[in-house]
Amino acid sequence: MRFVPHPGRERSFWLQQALAADPGRPCPSLASDERADVCIVGGGYTGLWTALELKRRDPATRVVLIEADICGAGASGRNGAFATSWWDELPELEARFGRESALVLAEAVSGCIARIGAFCAERGIDGYLQRGNLTLATCEAHVGRWMGAVEACRAVGRAGLAVPISGDDARARTGCPLALAGVHWTDGARVHPGLLVRGLRAAALEAGVRIYEHSPMRALDHSAPARVTTPGGGIEADRVVLATNAWLARMGELRRAIIPVASYIVLTEPAPERIARMGWSAGEMVGDARTFVHYTHVTREGRVAFGRGGGAIGSFGRVPGSMEHDRTTAEIVAADFRRFFPQLAALRITHAWGGAVDRAPGHLPFAGALAGASHVVYFGGYSGNGVAPSRMAGDVLASLVRGEHDALVATGIADGPPGYLPPEPLRSLGGRAVRRAVLRREALEERGQRPDRVTLALSRLTTLTVPRAIEPRLRRRSGL
Repeated sequence: MRFVPHPGRERSFWLQQALAADPGRPCPSLASDERADVCIVGGGYTGLWTALELKRRDPATRVVLIEADICGAGASGRNGAFATSWWDELPELEARFGRESALVLAEAVSGCIARIGAFCAERGIDGYLQRGNLTLATCEAHVGRWMGAVEACRAVGRAGLAVPISGDDARARTGCPLALAGVHWTDGARVHPGLLVRGLRAAALEAGVRIYEHSPMRALDHSAPARVTTPGGGIEADRVVLATNAWLARMGELRRAIIPVASYIVLTEPAPERIARMGWSAGEMVGDARTFVHYTHVTREGRVAFGRGGGAIGSFGRVPGSMEHDRTTAEIVAADFRRFFPQLAALRITHAWGGAVDRAPGHLPFAGALAGASHVVYFGGYSGNGVAPSRMAGDVLASLVRGEHDALVATGIADGPPGYLPPEPLRSLGGRAVRRAVLRREALEERGQRPDRVTLALSRLTTLTVPRAIEPRLRRRSGL
């Protein structure tokens, strides 16, 4: 196997490219006490979009943002580069929010793809390409899994956003011999994750946001005003925004609302001519219909980026370093790449990296305020689809900070977690058992075999939750 990953704990390829192109104005660590109207914890897409939106609505707002590493070091700088909408989630949105609110949210996230494109154009950020994305079935068991969403789009007059394609068309457009059928989601886009997040950082600094990097939050006092403590100082703020993605699971109240799950990406050497000969040249992003999805695209340099979700689970809300650099997992993902694209099997894998995804039951995010502390708000649970929704999160969080009950907040997206995972150790033990069952089921399906009843039953528990109405009583009994 021709596998040459970057050694040690290095940045993603995207972030390395962005930093090499323009490292940006240095941001210090917090070294004293500060006062702010709003303190934002987290320097990724969610925190930076929120900072910019707050400044847009009122430039006089004193916004301080702290980041444990550098802005973009987390999921925002290392994701799969998919900016996709929620039309494929329309049935789930309708079940959770009702049709009217589901349409508001789906339209908002779809519109965010174009808004991100406009931001990139305004800032001169290269790497944005709006060509849609394909979902493929790579085994008979997955053919038509998207039809519920396709029919839901048709029912609301949005048929043009979800176009089923034949197996012949799918193979011709991607060069993937495994493709049996698919659907084209026409509003998706590719972004350059590193350039986008560093562009957001630069825009926030220009807008007057004070950014402190290498300043992790060590403690949060919920009093009003709140106090956020870092190793070098504290920030007293009227409002606090928690925008830490998978690290939200470290907050006691949210520990059972999300679970950190690893996702991993490998990147090939450039081969634009070979890829063009396959027919995969339209710029579309590609994913499969698995629960633990494979996702792939061709970069602007003609490299193939290929990833897979559903990796290791973080117990007790922890995000271990092994989620970022794991050679064994990288080799598994590299083998999956060669199975998808045997024509490219001889290409060297030059980079590999991973990281935590903030998986939520039902795989849809949520926002809210901490119990008894309405001035401390959060947004999380992206479940691996956060590039476009994070732009909407900035709108929602800015409205919550400012006490504005607008159309997005009115949908119910800001009503807190829709459900909770079982308590530890059941959450981790059960999560691992369910993960093994899903992997076993999908491996059998890909071989054309029918999973046994136990495997099927366990694999269907991915959305098992404790109802929201019961959770407060469990929390009181457990002392959380």
